[in-house]
Amino acid sequence: MYYAKPIDGPEGSYEYHISRCVEIYHQEVERNSEAIKKILVDVGYDQNDFKLYSYLAVSLHDLGKLSENFQNQMKNKLFNKRLRSIKFRHEVLSTLYMALATQNYLRHNKDSFPFHYYTVLSHHKCLDINFSSFFRERNINEDWFLLKQNEYEYGINLSKELAKVETEFVMDISKYKINIESIFKLLESYVLESYLIKSNLSKSNIRMLYSLYKGLLQYCDWIASSDKEPMQQTLSQSELKDRIKQKVESEGKIFVERQFHEKCAMAAKDIVAIAPTGSGKTEASLLWALNWEKSKVIFLMPTMVTSNSIFSRLAKHYFEEEHCGLAHSGSDVYFAIDPDFNEKERLELLQYKVFIPPVMVSTIDQMLTSGFNTGHWCLKEYALVGSSIIIDEIHAYDTFTLALITETIKKIKKLQGHVMIMSATMPSFLLQHFTKLLGISSPIVAEELMSRKQNKWRFIDKKIGEIKGEIRSYIDKDKKVAVIVNNIETAKKLYEEFSSDYETLCLHSEFIMKDRIEKEKILEENNDYNIVISTQVMEVSLDISFNIMFSECAPIDSLVQRAGRCNRKGEYEDSEFIVFDYSEISEKYVYRDRSDILAKTKEVVRNNQRLLSEREIFQMVSEVYEGFNIYDENYKKGQQLYEEIVEEETIFDLNYDEERLQTRLIDNIKISIIPYAYKDIVEELFEKGEYAKIALYEVPVGIGRFNKYIRRNYCENPYKLPIYTIEYNSDMGIVYNDNTIEMI
Repeated sequence: MYYAKPIDGPEGSYEYHISRCVEIYHQEVERNSEAIKKILVDVGYDQNDFKLYSYLAVSLHDLGKLSENFQNQMKNKLFNKRLRSIKFRHEVLSTLYMALATQNYLRHNKDSFPFHYYTVLSHHKCLDINFSSFFRERNINEDWFLLKQNEYEYGINLSKELAKVETEFVMDISKYKINIESIFKLLESYVLESYLIKSNLSKSNIRMLYSLYKGLLQYCDWIASSDKEPMQQTLSQSELKDRIKQKVESEGKIFVERQFHEKCAMAAKDIVAIAPTGSGKTEASLLWALNWEKSKVIFLMPTMVTSNSIFSRLAKHYFEEEHCGLAHSGSDVYFAIDPDFNEKERLELLQYKVFIPPVMVSTIDQMLTSGFNTGHWCLKEYALVGSSIIIDEIHAYDTFTLALITETIKKIKKLQGHVMIMSATMPSFLLQHFTKLLGISSPIVAEELMSRKQNKWRFIDKKIGEIKGEIRSYIDKDKKVAVIVNNIETAKKLYEEFSSDYETLCLHSEFIMKDRIEKEKILEENNDYNIVISTQVMEVSLDISFNIMFSECAPIDSLVQRAGRCNRKGEYEDSEFIVFDYSEISEKYVYRDRSDILAKTKEVVRNNQRLLSEREIFQMVSEVYEGFNIYDENYKKGQQLYEEIVEEETIFDLNYDEERLQTRLIDNIKISIIPYAYKDIVEELFEKGEYAKIALYEVPVGIGRFNKYIRRNYCENPYKLPIYTIEYNSDMGIVYNDNTIEMI
């Protein structure tokens, strides 16, 4: 028996693994047949070539494992034997012998780009122009580990047996002089500029087809290597409506089928949807997504908090738990601390990161980085094929990120995916941009809710220091009060002042993750505080409602999100959203690149002090952003970045470069630190191998504050953990002892 995995018995055999890969391949090609057909027609690529070469890649990708050298490695692991073996990437042999076996195909079509060669070579390791991942293999001169005729025939015959397409293989290798370096020389020739021109495919189309080939192979390989069957979501719209009704009624509410939901459910095309907070945008987007049978559903959210919230809702109420996946930089921590999910296997979490589950929730950054040719970018892009992609809270991004999103949407459309853009605050410049991009005439608007009036808006032409008496007066009247300011240090100072007299909770981004999770849970489950003092973190997906909210003036879209936490469920008749004047720090530091928007927001809010309808709020947003130029230098920078990568790298993986991999503007960069108070805890977690839980004790700090106040306080430790001797407490977060600290 030939082994593919160090597993004793049939499941470890080469035949079992390849048969599983091919079985999954046929299922997946059938599931995506319409989308793949349209992709190939659009780029002018022969469909029969794709069927043949993609099959060859899947059925021959492990051909090199049949070598005596690899088989000895497996037997050494399985049976503790000491058979002669050396480290050698089996993909090199697989590519070499696949090229030899299939050479007649390229002779018939000399200008065809051999996607399957590069796909097989790179299905485990990064691929760059110098093939540096295979430096060792290029410098091994011994021949004893090459395939023998019987080993070669075994792999080729299995491929022929499992094929649903006619194959033409070279069977006798005895007359060929096998040389490892020859395959690299061959691969180098195909990526020369002169050959790429002959292929009649643009670099962007070569890149897309490569990601399709490689993503398909990796999908089959990953699923076959697990103990799971390929999963598809098969929920129908009618079944989803029943589950929505059950959820609503379980919360003690009356289910009412909204026109907005019906319009989204009937829209079997790309759409832009505008709906205020509490309108059920998530449910509407799901009804839209289920227009396409067995389509993968992908939610792309602006933050980890919003991603966690949506994932929890989908897994709990609407889809089978095993069908749902979550991917963002903190998702390992999410599962590590949740008792319902702490049995997740490592492979399952890895599958989440590459968008394998049929229902995925992620921060948008995880998908945007695929445009940089980094990480498992082919698997991520393969996930877009024929899928339903929902991009929520589109207002939350700077113009640089909007450019990356725009280019990603273009890619989604080429891959025959479907796109839904959603927002509660859709400035006219965004509406025009995305309706044009998606080729639609008008958005779907939750008209039945646009007349709803939740809060009286009021403007106070005073700074925070001048209105503390009024804040106290509302607390003394037993109102549920929140105060939102634009910077962390102001929030801390307010906490110090109010906590001496009232039950006060402080919430901002400079808490360790463990404390922030606990604070958010308390707020959502049982908010008994007299006053909550927060920063912009209150804008995102917290299901909490206040009677009175004081907010420092911020750009109008931020104010609307904050107001969405005031009288969120319509339970108060006298709720107020009170905006006070912004500080000099907000103008000079926090929103320095948006100072004109800040000033216009102040003017517009001052002119609209009354009980406002959702439609009036929407009009305020449009008024503030009237004349805004989305296509600024930052937008052009994002657009050009993707274009450069296609031209310079094409199919090759990008060497890691922190600066080039940013999906947000530099001002948004955070550095994670661990306060010294948790040194013993995190070192113990490291020793126990519980690495994901270490992130529970990390605090994200702006790069400016880190460089100025924290960097010099690094605490040496044997594990190179980012521990700093900075004071911290769970009430206020990081405490800076430098009295001259700037409040930014």
